[in-house]
Amino acid sequence: MKRWVDALARTGYRGAYTLARVYWLVRHPRTHGVFVGVWHAGRVLLLQNSYKHQLSMPGGGMERDESPAEAGARELHEEVGIRVDPASLRPAFETVGTSENKEDHVRFLELDVDSEGSESTEPRLTIDDREVTWAAFIDLDTALRLPVSPLVRAYLEHARQRRK
Repeated sequence: MKRWVDALARTGYRGAYTLARVYWLVRHPRTHGVFVGVWHAGRVLLLQNSYKHQLSMPGGGMERDESPAEAGARELHEEVGIRVDPASLRPAFETVGTSENKEDHVRFLELDVDSEGSESTEPRLTIDDREVTWAAFIDLDTALRLPVSPLVRAYLEHARQRRK
């Protein structure tokens, strides 16, 4: 039964995303969102949303009166089950994308989940198999060879320069 419910939910997400893209095509809105670059042992967390073809990172739109760090912490918990204090997320990169027919102002925040001085255990990821269908930590060079969204690619290229 769960498989059917999950499949139905994925269909709903794809339909909602298609409708949103039509709306954005007509209205060309200005949106504000966040992505969180979660790093562990030199690898970055990527995920696959059920309604997109390209890989992404935990993130989404900011709610009214929500700070970027609060939105990032909320999205991390909702999408991959990682709970963090918003204060632990540090600003890393900002960009504007237009690939989805909207002016998408995005702030990238970062979180390093390594223990100081030693490699910690990789965080346990929990995905719902509805909005998010896959998530894993990938080394940066491999991540840049994968089909990631243009916004995520811009962040990863910036991170490569900073994290040498």
